[in-house]
Amino acid sequence: MGKRRLSLRQQRRIGTGHAQALAQSQEAADSELREGVVTARFGKDVEIVDAGHLDGPARRCHLRANLEPVVGDRVLWQAEQNQGVVTALAPRRSLLRRRENSRVRVIAANIDRIAIVIAPRPEPHAALVDRFLAAAEIERIQALLVINKCDLPGSELAEEIGESRARIGYPLLRVSAHTGLGIDDLRAHLAGSLSIFCGQSGVGKSSLLNRLFPDAGAAVGELSQAAVKGRHTTTVARFYALPGGAVIDAPGIREFDVACADDDHLLRGFVELLPLASRCRFRNCGHRVDAGCALIEAARRGEIDPQRLESFHQLRRPERTAH
Repeated sequence: MGKRRLSLRQQRRIGTGHAQALAQSQEAADSELREGVVTARFGKDVEIVDAGHLDGPARRCHLRANLEPVVGDRVLWQAEQNQGVVTALAPRRSLLRRRENSRVRVIAANIDRIAIVIAPRPEPHAALVDRFLAAAEIERIQALLVINKCDLPGSELAEEIGESRARIGYPLLRVSAHTGLGIDDLRAHLAGSLSIFCGQSGVGKSSLLNRLFPDAGAAVGELSQAAVKGRHTTTVARFYALPGGAVIDAPGIREFDVACADDDHLLRGFVELLPLASRCRFRNCGHRVDAGCALIEAARRGEIDPQRLESFHQLRRPERTAH
């Protein structure tokens, strides 16, 4: 008996069914959850890259309600009607946070290293450097001090701040975005980790990124002639891929208040003060004029930098400093 031939209508019906099956299969594949890393935040939208390919193309995604990711966050997302939608936020291993009045603002997540950039101009502030260092210690993030524009005259204050913190144990690099000095060493320190550049506006963070990533095109501003303070050329945190990691460029910060619960928590941010505090005569020592204060005695003997002790006091909540 010969093979039965399908009618034209039957052939069309089968063809249509096959096409529908393919479409449904593609739709199911598109709706699968994927893991990404947030590279920028714009209101209720984010840009993400594939978690396994940080140097891959970025994709714009919309946020589901009640999600507040920041740059560096790992998220789950899926494609819906030609647009990515972020559906969940993965647990964070670290946070860089700052206190703003009574609330705490998260700047970036999953950071391995904070590169604190200072320069001869604008004039560096030791207290601001100490605040970044304290935040790094409290969150268990590695810290790196970077003196940029080291080819410029008048770098004595930046050197003094950098050297005194290097004696505590923090790595210190001297670089120049203008000449390229030290850029290879900086790239080596950053490779294989997720790092963030922090510092005052105008210290040259974006210029350093343009040296590290020639195609970055990071906006570079001029120093204000009126107050010799940097303009805010970076307005949102941006993400630049490195081999095995990435660098986040944070907006310039002139003020930074460390988020911590109490004095004991804050002391964790000052690695050389923490072990001494346990030697004070009184358990509730205020570390200012208290008899038997081990911190005051160490400062008098030159064992700790009095400037670092003052940075600690500046960060303490007012209601906890009265003794």
